[in-house]
Amino acid sequence: MIKVKILNPTEDRNEPTFRPLFFVKNMLRDYSIDITDSDDFDYLFVGMYDFIYKDKPLSESIDIGIENLSKISGDYFLFDGSDSTSLMGAYEVFKESNAIYLFKNQLLGREDYKISMAFNKWFFGDGSELDLAYDISDNVWNRIKLNGWNLGYLLPHYKNFHPVSGTKNLDVCAIYQSNHGYSEDHNVRNDTYYTNHRKGALDQLDSKYKAKKDKLPYQEYINTLYNSKVAISPFGMGEVCFRDFECMQFGTIIIKPSMKKVNTIPNIYLDNDTYIAVNYDWSDLNEKIDYVLSNFNELNEKINENIRNRFIKNYSYENLCMWWYNIFSNLNGVVENDIS
Repeated sequence: MIKVKILNPTEDRNEPTFRPLFFVKNMLRDYSIDITDSDDFDYLFVGMYDFIYKDKPLSESIDIGIENLSKISGDYFLFDGSDSTSLMGAYEVFKESNAIYLFKNQLLGREDYKISMAFNKWFFGDGSELDLAYDISDNVWNRIKLNGWNLGYLLPHYKNFHPVSGTKNLDVCAIYQSNHGYSEDHNVRNDTYYTNHRKGALDQLDSKYKAKKDKLPYQEYINTLYNSKVAISPFGMGEVCFRDFECMQFGTIIIKPSMKKVNTIPNIYLDNDTYIAVNYDWSDLNEKIDYVLSNFNELNEKINENIRNRFIKNYSYENLCMWWYNIFSNLNGVVENDIS
């Protein structure tokens, strides 16, 4: 039995980061993995609460993270529970640490990290005071892994599918926060990049569509989503959004910036099969909406059935347990990432 202890599992971002492991805590024992509170453990799981400090300048955050990890004895893994593919603040600490692996919810391909991006987020573009790029060595890249879960695991009720309506009276649900309040990462303002992306969809959206954009109480929002043929789901601070799974649950076709660059496991995103991909700058948004509305009867049935089947098949606790069984089984030899 492999004994695993999670450091500070309920603190700040550590709680959602490790929540899926607690969902499968009992089941993991059938795979010879025991999540324990005891100090008698084989591996320590360290979340970003203990090595990334986004309220401090990046250089200071890195120094503190490295210092904290230097005090850990024994074998440990790092988990960056950020919502995006960004390696900001985690990569710098990881490569100077003794951590076996760094785990992420989602990753880009290795070559993509060589491109300088604001906050190391490819969808933010560049030109910020904190543009970051990483030329990652073979040794380090082979130790950066997907953790086998993402936002789709955080709320188990997503599997409670509602019947798909064929008599929807709205074309587009575009209800989401488009203007982010002032916020910073490492003392550098980041909310303007968030707002530019999300507001861009609303600026492009043609007035010819019967659409809802204004914020509503939750139940009214859900009713609106259910009665909409498509829903726009922009990126936020990360690529995978809770809205994607709400759309799946209530049978509304997702229109979302292309997820082709994003590697995550499980992955529900297949263009024109489980969602409709648009350009990141929203330049083809209306074209894609017209395509869905013109072929709605066919796409409504096909896409909703496909995304639900893919979710059921891939978002299983058995798959998550097997993922971690394989991680531990391969510890004796570093295995190449299964992403490009």
